[in-house]
Amino acid sequence: MERSNMGAEDGLRTYGNAVLRLRRRDLPRAAAVCARACRETPHVRYFFPDGTRRARDATALFAMRIRYALLYGEVDVTSPGLEGVAVWIPSERASMTTWREIRAGGIRLYRAVGREAVARMTHVAEHNDRLRHQTIPGDHWFLSILGVDPSCQRQGHARRLLEPMLACLDDAGIPAYVELTDPALVRFYERFGFKMKAESTVPGTELTVWTMVRAPAA
Repeated sequence: MERSNMGAEDGLRTYGNAVLRLRRRDLPRAAAVCARACRETPHVRYFFPDGTRRARDATALFAMRIRYALLYGEVDVTSPGLEGVAVWIPSERASMTTWREIRAGGIRLYRAVGREAVARMTHVAEHNDRLRHQTIPGDHWFLSILGVDPSCQRQGHARRLLEPMLACLDDAGIPAYVELTDPALVRFYERFGFKMKAESTVPGTELTVWTMVRAPAA
């Protein structure tokens, strides 16, 4: 199916010849892929400091975030094998209101990971939401998650996930936005045209967030 060139307010589609749209029944598998891919990233380690629980708790978190995107954004996968997952949210729905959070399974997440983990996640989310509005106040699409299963990394799956959506955003004249807590990823995103915009430490933590924006190609 060819991608449309609609703007964010019209519901830009993010599936095409190179990627597939996630099927709802595959959500648990997609969440597990993202948890394996991101288990040791600084923000996931901050959310879930207990290494014995981290895989389980991270899977619960990513299930909720993917469910949110199925409701309000787009979720791309590389193939039915789910080697990689990309989660995109349009700017007008990137802030997770209480009702949206409940619809996406926020209560289930609270029960799974506990009050303290939810408090840490909320603190970071509020900081990052303010940072995003300061960095890019206009319309954009937010790359919320990009995860490739560790067993499938360095095989081009991340590129396969990114390029179709970025091409569609170019056609629509809409920028893309991403947040990082691992500075080693900055050069990866620079290869796709993202540019560093801000660096900020989450108050009361040692967690640093870098924001990057990709302007649509002329």
